[in-house]
Amino acid sequence: MKKVNTVHEVPETSKGKGKKVKRNLDVHLDEESGSGAECNDASEQDNDSGLGISSIKKKKAKPLNVNCRVEQFGLLMEGLEGAKMKVVEGMGFGHLKHLFGQAMNKELGYWLMTRVNADTGELMAGDGREFTLSSEQAQCVLGIPKGERPVPLQMDDTNKVEIDKICRWFSKVEYGKASISIVDAKEYVLGEEVDSEKYRVAFLVVLLGMFLCPTTNFSSLASELTPALCAAEEASQYDWCSFVLDFLLRRARAFSHSFDNDGYAVGCGGCTYFLAIFYVDRLRRPPVRWGEYPRVKVYDKELLKNVAEADRRNSGDFGKTKSVDAAYGEVHPRAARDIYPTESLTFAEEVANRIGEVIRTEVGVVVDVVSRLTVVLVPLMQPQNHPSP
Repeated sequence: MKKVNTVHEVPETSKGKGKKVKRNLDVHLDEESGSGAECNDASEQDNDSGLGISSIKKKKAKPLNVNCRVEQFGLLMEGLEGAKMKVVEGMGFGHLKHLFGQAMNKELGYWLMTRVNADTGELMAGDGREFTLSSEQAQCVLGIPKGERPVPLQMDDTNKVEIDKICRWFSKVEYGKASISIVDAKEYVLGEEVDSEKYRVAFLVVLLGMFLCPTTNFSSLASELTPALCAAEEASQYDWCSFVLDFLLRRARAFSHSFDNDGYAVGCGGCTYFLAIFYVDRLRRPPVRWGEYPRVKVYDKELLKNVAEADRRNSGDFGKTKSVDAAYGEVHPRAARDIYPTESLTFAEEVANRIGEVIRTEVGVVVDVVSRLTVVLVPLMQPQNHPSP
């Protein structure tokens, strides 16, 4: 076993030279297999700089502001019945009704953000294994639309009129600045009106602001998300998976900047719930209803809590459990592969026999072709005796 210590280099900035900050990335790798083993709690005690959750406690910073409001949004979804739920399902977000009764472990979400490399789009588990994040994973976890059309990111001549209308509906001035109010949009979603453009926009404001693309601002939607509201009428045709992942990585980059400069960050945005489910699905533990999608309907509040606590180390951080190289859509590495033998051939044996027959047939054809070519080519390759002049 060998210990690998990762040191993150902070680039030089206008405030001064870059500095090296040790993050909580001490791992132990098996030299033979390269697979991660459990991190040693004793080794953590030597590294007291930038330890995620423990760094917050040591610096006595403000409470963690991880604003992925899973529990509140789940309650809202539970209250949408009949025609309202049909509208939501028509937009492509019906699977999120399974969030009812769930909750986000804020400390786990915060710790996971310390493990995201926004430049490479990778998440590092506690044992050092790196997983590349993708929009397909967001679809498998959340069950949101992954359509052909990119979600609008900028205001231009094609959507300016639409954005102005949306701002008139839900804009609110706070501290001298106008922004889209999540609170007002939530009240409208829970109101009487259903199946209108304004209702779809209101739901999208709440969805993005509370769950898919939250920030540390509880009451207002991030201004960069305003153009996305123009996709409300045909939401199911847009690629929300890529949109959510890109937003998460942007927030991870801002989080990393604060964390590396100060040794901690007081809050983070983005859908940390996606990170949490993706992470626990790759821990070395019995898989939970593997192959059932979206994964949002597999977990509940108590299960996530138990998995997180089992993964917690003595320092208060996570990453105690080893990871496995699992992938959605594939057989889980820890799934049993045994088959009870019978007198008759199993399906696998029949397949193997068929493949063998095909190989033997194809080999016979190849041998026959080679023989025929040999008869023709060999005489041509023999040296020719030409008569002397």
